[in-house]
Formats: sequence, C-alpha cells, structure tokens
Amino acid sequence: MKKAIIAIIAVAAAAACFFAGTAVGKTGGEKPDGGVSDSKPENAASEPKQEEEKEMKPHNVFFSPNTGSDETGDASQWNPVKTKEKAEELAKNITLADDEEIVLLEYMMTVDVKTQAAAEVFSDAGGVNMIPFTGSADGYYFKGDIVGTGCDTQKYAPNDGGVMFSARYMLKGTDYTGQSCSIFIENNGPALDLCVPTVITDSKALADWQNYSLRAIVVPVDGGVSVNVYRIH
Repeated sequence: MKKAIIAIIAVAAAAACFFAGTAVGKTGGEKPDGGVSDSKPENAASEPKQEEEKEMKPHNVFFSPNTGSDETGDASQWNPVKTKEKAEELAKNITLADDEEIVLLEYMMTVDVKTQAAAEVFSDAGGVNMIPFTGSADGYYFKGDIVGTGCDTQKYAPNDGGVMFSARYMLKGTDYTGQSCSIFIENNGPALDLCVPTVITDSKALADWQNYSLRAIVVPVDGGVSVNVYRIH
C-alpha cells in the first residue's frame, strides 16, 4: 500500500449539500374593477427577502505531519506539506471561486479495498448495488486488515438517479503505540470525495478519532478503490 497521502474513498466528483430558499411575501388591495392591484397598500410592511444560501464546494488543502514536506510539498492530495501552518500559508494565495471555500485536511490513513462481485436490484422504487470487499489499512497511526468482509451499499433515488454511498467494515491491527486494537468505520456520503466516516475504536491512542470531523476521499484503482481518511481542521 502506498504511503503517500490519500483520503477514505476519493476521486469522483465533488458535491456539497446545503440548501436554502427565498421567500418573498406580497400583499395587495382590490382594484375598482375587482382585479388585484399590482402595488402594495401605502402602509403595508415589506417582507424582507431572504438571500439564497450558496452551495459551497470544498477547495482542499492537504498536510501530513508524518509524510509531508514543507520544502517540496505543494499541499495537493498527493504532495502534501508537513505542517498545518504551511498549509494555511499556501491557502492564503489560492484564488477561490464564489462557491468555493478552503478546507484543511490532515492525512490519517489509507484503506486499500479489493472489491468482489456485486449484487443489485433496481425497480421503479429505486436501486441498490451492494459490493462486498476485503482489504488492509496503512498509515503512521494504524496498520491492519479488514476483518472478514465489508460491504459498500450504493442506493439510487427513483427519480433523479442521485446516489448515496454507505460502507461499513471492521479493521483489526496495531496502533502507533504498538497496541493491538480494532477500528469500526462507517463511511457515508453523496459523492466519492465527500464521504463522512465515523469511527468506533478500543484504541486509547486513537480514541480522539471518535470525536474528529473526518472526510474520506475514495480513489478508484485496479481491483478496487483506495480510501483515504483525513481529519478536517
């Protein structure tokens, strides 16, 4: 498994998920002919217009305290810098689109997934594709293997075909203190680079992972995917 920086289940499209609406209220009096007036009564209070909340896309800036380099890294996914401070410095010079925001991602580990034959069902009610997988995890903080078989479940909406990814699996191995431990991961999201992992572990050294805001980026590779796990700062 490569030691370079990687994220949990990444390369596919990006997408964000914030929705809001606008509401404008209008009142009017009757015209002499019985119609509705185009103008508001003179003393009618105007209802403020709500601004539509923009759908923000992440512009990721990567760093890795254990494998990055502040001298040669450029804060890209495959060439992260070493420190958060360097990542913040480089982020200041990034020109963002109106719908983009900086997201600092600290590399945690990579899970190399080997997929097996899928089972699927589709109807007017939607579709489900279930993909069993095995694999192993590598990184500075944890090394281990998937226990038995995990499963990636892809649910497709009946109308617009939108998809929701959900993977669950157990890892057993050793944390960076040399202690044996297990890690359960549930990874959910609407796109391969916008998955949110949640963690349960019996490792005292990795206990904080259970409270971190995490992101997984899934990258398709031969025979499966590479799931890169990051901490959001």
